[in-house]
Amino acid sequence: MPVASNEVIKEGPSSKSAVVETAQIGANMKVGISPFGAWMLGVGSIIGSMAWLIHGPMIAKAGPLAALTAWGLSCLMTLPLALILAELSSMFPAAGGPYVYKYYAFKRMIPGAGEMIGFLTGWLFWIAMLTGLSCMSNGLADLLTSAYWGNPSGAPLWFGPVVIVGLFATTTVLNLMNVGQATTLNNVITLIKLFAAVAFGALVFQAPSTSLANLMHAQAPSGDADFWSNVAGVLMLAVAGYGGVELAGCTSSETANAQKTVPRAILSTLFAVGIIYMAMCFCVSVASPYVLSADKTTMVIAGTGVQANCAALAGFLGGKLAGTLMFAAVVVSIVGCSFTCLLTCARVGFSMAKTGLFPAQFGRLNERTKVPSYTLWFQFWCLCGIGVGANLLARTGYCPDAYSFLCEVFGFIYAFAAMLYGFCLIGLRYTDPEMPRPFRLGSKGNAVAWLMTVFTTLVYGFAAFICAGRMHQLTGILLLAAGVPIYWWYRSQVDQAKQ
Repeated sequence: MPVASNEVIKEGPSSKSAVVETAQIGANMKVGISPFGAWMLGVGSIIGSMAWLIHGPMIAKAGPLAALTAWGLSCLMTLPLALILAELSSMFPAAGGPYVYKYYAFKRMIPGAGEMIGFLTGWLFWIAMLTGLSCMSNGLADLLTSAYWGNPSGAPLWFGPVVIVGLFATTTVLNLMNVGQATTLNNVITLIKLFAAVAFGALVFQAPSTSLANLMHAQAPSGDADFWSNVAGVLMLAVAGYGGVELAGCTSSETANAQKTVPRAILSTLFAVGIIYMAMCFCVSVASPYVLSADKTTMVIAGTGVQANCAALAGFLGGKLAGTLMFAAVVVSIVGCSFTCLLTCARVGFSMAKTGLFPAQFGRLNERTKVPSYTLWFQFWCLCGIGVGANLLARTGYCPDAYSFLCEVFGFIYAFAAMLYGFCLIGLRYTDPEMPRPFRLGSKGNAVAWLMTVFTTLVYGFAAFICAGRMHQLTGILLLAAGVPIYWWYRSQVDQAKQ
């Protein structure tokens, strides 16, 4: 039976069910993503606002050396997960990959209740991505209000919501084009991001204030001298930065030779993103000595109001033109990340509909472009609700800074969902041992798969349940619980249709 990537999964004794249940998810979509496009899609989906804006708040919380260490540790912590995802993506070259992996695996492992668990973990991944996008939209609103009014609290109350709605309306409309055109646009935007990172690094290293001594502070600005405690304090934010490393798998149906291309894209995405995060954190740290801002949420250059983020520092070090260009690059980066994340997340909503557990119209494709337009517009309204709601709550004092709050909520949800990928892999090793795996952890046996699963569970369990704050955990659990009535409603509709 042909799968969505135009390849054939050879049916073994245990793989027939997998072919029947997943091969047709996205089979009518257009194949328009090249190997290079799949890599750029992965990088473009992750590099949004955090690479440029989060380092000041992280340094304020932990100190520069601890912040840089957290980025490096998080990259290493994510590698076993990326390896697990590489094998799963090679097994399921279907639209909405991360949902499909969990939905099918838990159905096989736990007959009866497994379908609900699979749906809820897929739902959690989808909600996590929407939360991360809402966080990024608030980062854009803060960036623009700081540029025009000096600080986020100085802008009119309506400005943040207008920016957020405008961002998601623009990127949703752009996603209505066919996937070939969309990935070409993403390639251009992602290359702009890479060029901006190199240009910022060059600007920092020619500045007279740049010194390695600025980085070598193990103590947090707050006075906490316990280095590893400081690292743990920002580890959740750093883990959140790598969230979405699997997004290239969402478009497997539209990727050429997906069973081999997507695993390579996932691994190359992790390494590229890790280099960018660590390089930008290093550059921000060494660019100047800093002091805590008046509200103690970020770092500023002593004697000035210049914040420790790439856009503000570029203007301080290179003049108005450099600052303007870097500011524009950050805006383009945020818009580009929103664009690609909406593209990939729409495929997750599409796949949930194809399993009968989401509105049927979300599983329909535009006749001309073959993209799930219904899902795209549904995401738009969800994103506006989360992003604008958090922005208004923060502006009226009912919750902390919307950007940092949503970032840590995203980190908790993603870490919780990430733990389950390993269990899916191990379960499928036993329920479907003959299912083709072009990318496989270990040449034989299951020891390597078990090792990666245990490590991933411990790492992300620590990040989710030890590093995340109670309010962030509670918010994430409530979002997970919201999927329960959705599952039971659509499960009952499927059961009635069968009668």
